Amino acid sequence: MLATHGGFAEGIFNSYQMIAGTNPQIQTASLTDEGIEPFVKTFKAKLDSLVDEEVLVMTDLKGGTPYNEAYNYYLKHPDKMRVVAGLNLPMLIETGLAIGNSSLNELYELALTAGKAGVDGPTEDNDEDDIEF
Repeated sequence: MLATHGGFAEGIFNSYQMIAGTNPQIQTASLTDEGIEPFVKTFKAKLDSLVDEEVLVMTDLKGGTPYNEAYNYYLKHPDKMRVVAGLNLPMLIETGLAIGNSSLNELYELALTAGKAGVDGPTEDNDEDDIEF
């Protein structure tokens, strides 16, 4: 489940699908200008519909409403849910491709590892190594 501010969840999921193909196991929930109450209602309904399944929620910003609501839900269902903040495309691609082949804890660890590894930039030592053709 991707839970973010604005259209980020849908946008990054569209990018995922362009690269990795469709994945019906990934859902989105977005906090929009409609406000917090509609988001919370929709988000909780989606999570409630998955209550018998293990769920990894990836959010954009730790401390933001999507993260806080996911964390509150996690506190009530710690055996079936994990929450990660800092959603980025490498994180989503790696975890999305591993769904079905990995446990919830493995997906959680993969999300953290891939998300961190996906943040990089060129340095004087590796400028030429960063170009991939």
